[in-house]
Amino acid sequence: MKYYQDLAQFTAFTLTDATKAMNTTETNASQVLNSMVKKGSVRRIRQNLYTCKDFVNGGDVATQFDIATKITPSSFVAYHSAFEFYGFYNQVFYNVQVCSQSRFTNFEDKGYLYLCFASDNQCQVDTLRGVRVSSIERTIVDSINKLGKVMDTEELLKCLELVPLADEEKIKEMLLLYNKDILYRKVGYTLSFFKDELRLSEEFFDFCKEKSDTSNIGQLCSNESHKLDFISSWGLYAFKNLRSLIEKGVKADV
Repeated sequence: MKYYQDLAQFTAFTLTDATKAMNTTETNASQVLNSMVKKGSVRRIRQNLYTCKDFVNGGDVATQFDIATKITPSSFVAYHSAFEFYGFYNQVFYNVQVCSQSRFTNFEDKGYLYLCFASDNQCQVDTLRGVRVSSIERTIVDSINKLGKVMDTEELLKCLELVPLADEEKIKEMLLLYNKDILYRKVGYTLSFFKDELRLSEEFFDFCKEKSDTSNIGQLCSNESHKLDFISSWGLYAFKNLRSLIEKGVKADV
């Protein structure tokens, strides 16, 4: 089938990608794509976003992560969806969380809801198996930064339990980039429960505290509904033992 193999290599692709693959004009590429869509070898996901049909399994060549990567030139898989991409979550998640420097309208496709989150930087965005995704270290920092908006505390802890290792220098790089007092404390406190598994040094936690003002009292997650303790060493209202949330199956947030 003419052009099919050329297009299938992209998994998800735009008209610009198709034009280059076909080595033709944009007008002709658009006509060819319309014809392939009618014949069923290509599926239009949304305006200017396509994928080829996988004739082996009857589905799409593109996964939800491939699609997320091509929504905008700067889009990448983030937060909960990044943990899922890395295999650090063991349940099916039908929201695909996508960061992008240019906004796009949330949309649904084949049971997945693609959600746009603004991001003004591309720091620690890696390309793995053709998917643009935040590094695991950025994913950790970003998820704690938006805890209660992109996932709840219990979900985050379940993901962190599965992460085998983290580079503390890369975590520090993201913290310095955001440079938010409360975030240093939230990250330090949360990761203190996983310091052995993630192989984080005491120097890392000293760094988080040195960058913090514990007199500026905050809360780990704004929508936590259970009774919280004041953790004076971090200047945070939070659960005294975060691990108890997953060990006992307590629901921390709405």
